[in-house]
Amino acid sequence: MRIPLMVAALAASLLAFNGCNLDYPPTAAVSDSSLTDADYQALLNGVYDGAQNYRLVMEDIAADNLNSKSWYADMDDNDPTTSSSNINDLWQQLYGAVQRCNNLINLVEKHTGTSTVNLTEIAAQARIVRAWLYMRIAANWGDAPLLTTVTDEPVSRAPEDSVWMLVKQDLEYGMAHAPAFSTAGYASRVAAKALLARVLLIAPTPVQDKARARQLAEEVIADGHFALAEHYADIWHAKTSKEMILQWTNTTGDSGSYGWFLRSNIVDQYEKENGAGSAAPGGNGRYELPVDQALIRAYEEGDERKAASVRHLKLKNGTETYDCIKYPNTDKSDSYPVVRIAEMYLIVAEAAGYPEGVKRLNELRAKRGVSALQTGSTITAANFMARIMHERRVEFFAEGQRWYDLRRWFNSGPEGRQAVRALCKYRTGEAAGSRPQASDKLNIAENGYNLLWPITTEAIDNDRNLLPNNPGY
Repeated sequence: MRIPLMVAALAASLLAFNGCNLDYPPTAAVSDSSLTDADYQALLNGVYDGAQNYRLVMEDIAADNLNSKSWYADMDDNDPTTSSSNINDLWQQLYGAVQRCNNLINLVEKHTGTSTVNLTEIAAQARIVRAWLYMRIAANWGDAPLLTTVTDEPVSRAPEDSVWMLVKQDLEYGMAHAPAFSTAGYASRVAAKALLARVLLIAPTPVQDKARARQLAEEVIADGHFALAEHYADIWHAKTSKEMILQWTNTTGDSGSYGWFLRSNIVDQYEKENGAGSAAPGGNGRYELPVDQALIRAYEEGDERKAASVRHLKLKNGTETYDCIKYPNTDKSDSYPVVRIAEMYLIVAEAAGYPEGVKRLNELRAKRGVSALQTGSTITAANFMARIMHERRVEFFAEGQRWYDLRRWFNSGPEGRQAVRALCKYRTGEAAGSRPQASDKLNIAENGYNLLWPITTEAIDNDRNLLPNNPGY
């Protein structure tokens, strides 16, 4: 697969990130003894930076959580084509970041000299990041090139199961060899465990292992480093909770955090009309990505996640906005969650099934200010999966999980397919208001083909081995 990111350019981008100057590209032709410990750390910093640069709200736009006013209309309307620059950019970003990981992992594997840093721990962090990148690739494209070495040679697509299997292997390695938890900004053994619990729950059948997913998630819950926030806003606005297991820690100006695009564009005027600070948190933004009204309606009475996640502003002239406030800084400096302790509760709940899983589900709900679900009445075997998916939606809004949740729910059987189709926008002939759960934009095809994105023409022109494309494109 010809990715327009040559090895020399790759090396330059990694090292420029940390201000470390090398006169050579770190390829297989370079002796590993030429690399200093500082160079390996610079390469690791480049690995983290590559992951942070991914457009982290794109899956929420494609799903029924966020809308796009202009820039991402094809994804928002679930009508991407093989000429989509948005899809092509995401493909390039993800595989460019994978190549950064591969470059570092391969160099550590070839290393024969001595070092004062633990290169195994460095490689393990790169493998955890690579696992996260491949999770997104498999979730969004299905079958995909499986690169584990730096190359620009044509590569065929591997079956989706094989991609998830590499993810599992990388996370197993991370569990064994990554550093112990220090801060959420770095990939640790427990972060690998938490991500592996996710994978074993949501991956296709050959990789899926719900019993082990539950076990691992329970182990993470028992880890003393983490706890559910006393108040949901503590995670995003006060930033004082112990929820985060792994996050991408952006710096001012990083492209991964989309605060300015999410922010309302009437904040300044609203505060002129209602007083300074009345619209807090977050200053005036572009408002390219409004919140889907279906999400607004999804929150239950008393759910404190609503006030901490979305905001409704209305001017005296009637102009109004609904914006995401999880990432209040407009300078793109907000950290972005990769995995939180709350997910472990929902993994245990889903993996345990009905009725046993209701206990962990209700523990999370209690922390979020909503009433317990009663087995046999408000939650039953028939609506258990819908309840899980509801909870995941309001808990992980704007955290990149909703799109694949829709895909795996759709593919779970006739009931899941019907449930996802019921969330779509109103169809011709339907009366407005007849489906309160209807999205503003979500438009999943009857056969669900557009729950996978196409391989773009640009990517195929660079590598004909990527054909055939995903069905429907």
